[in-house]
Amino acid sequence: MLVSPFVGARANADGGTLRIAFTSIRQLDPYKTGGNGDEGNIGGLVFDSLVYLDAKATPQPLLATSWTTPNSTTWIFNLRRGVKFQDDNPVFAKGKGREVTAEDVVYSINRFVKVTNAFSIGDIASAKATGKYTVELKTAKPNPFLVIDPNQLAQVAIVPREAIEKLGEEGFARAPIGSGPFKVQAFTPNQTITLNRNENYWLKPKLKQVQFIYLPDPTVATLAVQSNRVDVVSYLLNVDSATQLATQKSVKLITGPGSYRGLGFNVKTAPFNDVNVRKALAMAMDIDSAYKSVLGVHAVRAYGQVPPWVPFGYDASLKNLWSYDPAGAAALLTKAGYAKNAAGLYAKGGKTLSVPIKTIAGSQVRVLTILVTQLKAFGIDASIQQQDVSVWADDLVKGNNTGLFFDFSFAGTTGLSSLFNGDNIGTTNTHQYKNASVDALFAQALTTVNAQQRSSLWKRAQRAIFQDKVGIPLYFENGYSVVNTKVQDFVPAYGPLKLVTPTNNVMFNP
Repeated sequence: MLVSPFVGARANADGGTLRIAFTSIRQLDPYKTGGNGDEGNIGGLVFDSLVYLDAKATPQPLLATSWTTPNSTTWIFNLRRGVKFQDDNPVFAKGKGREVTAEDVVYSINRFVKVTNAFSIGDIASAKATGKYTVELKTAKPNPFLVIDPNQLAQVAIVPREAIEKLGEEGFARAPIGSGPFKVQAFTPNQTITLNRNENYWLKPKLKQVQFIYLPDPTVATLAVQSNRVDVVSYLLNVDSATQLATQKSVKLITGPGSYRGLGFNVKTAPFNDVNVRKALAMAMDIDSAYKSVLGVHAVRAYGQVPPWVPFGYDASLKNLWSYDPAGAAALLTKAGYAKNAAGLYAKGGKTLSVPIKTIAGSQVRVLTILVTQLKAFGIDASIQQQDVSVWADDLVKGNNTGLFFDFSFAGTTGLSSLFNGDNIGTTNTHQYKNASVDALFAQALTTVNAQQRSSLWKRAQRAIFQDKVGIPLYFENGYSVVNTKVQDFVPAYGPLKLVTPTNNVMFNP
């Protein structure tokens, strides 16, 4: 008999079962997630990392108990003693879980550098064990972001060499073994994943089990947590539903890392290779009224890409680069050689100024719909082209017939460089933008240890980028986890999800 995963999913005895909605989990190797947040969340529960980021995005010790930096390119990590890899599996027999040592950390760092397909810890000169519980990591150049960026060292799950060697790459991706608080009990790709408590973990998990429930439709997932079919939606994709959810007594919204929402130009594609056209489009839109009518208090206006929660680089003075000025926009289009035709649309050489905006599903579609309406009223033939995520990303990376697009949502520590550094053309720099002076500022900032100097460099780069109108910042969207009110001590993820750490241990109300 088939039993719905929603029926009787949570028992009250012995900690109970936490049910988390997910949209896509195809494999479980933490180094091969491709940036898939759901797969990364599994990794955060099955494995330990040296460090993790707490609720305030501050790095905290996990497998490492402490670290020092004798100089700008050397990091010394002291490891927690007595931590063991999970047992009762094909690699470690029951009661035979091996202790995690410095050699495992060195192996994991080297494997991460070799096989990761989404994250980077920069150029590593060497990683070596200087004792059973001490690791020395040398970087080729200073990397001040190593422990503070959730996409760097916090992503390096510590894995046992013999598990990779015995199970093989594919076998490990189906049944991974780590030293984390939960062990994989069952996994069927894009169906369900069940994790059982690791009874030998160095911190006693309060939950007995975690189940991941496949709900690919964000609306269905939100309804599921409201109706008590799941306990957690780890990231609310349709943030415009937050106002309604805030009134529900059965759930609570927990604020976590948010997202940058903007428009980006492929500056190599005509007519967007003309800075006057880019400036005119920005001036023709009333961005404030558009995002506020959709999101209200759940977003704040963006004037650059670096958000207020990033510890450096946020620059409120960029507000002076932006204004709603239809008359000024019209003058710029005239300067660029455009005039209104008989249909009331701007055209040049008999060709109408058409502006399709490529985007994916989400609350931003409603904001973009308002902006498109404004552009049409102004005289620009604007439209929305909604795409599947994979098609949209492929089009942007390859520049497939792409001019104006919903921008990648990097709002993390080094997101500005990801989006606009010329070295990233063909990957995350989908703007095809290369500015030698900006790249020089990035190169210096990415290796500057002094926080004040680094912030100044970052701000200079950001101002230059948006003076060039390479993109149009719209707003910073609040990030929320939707959680059943009976769930306690849940912390939205800055990096891989953590349910058991020295600063939180998720449980149900007694």
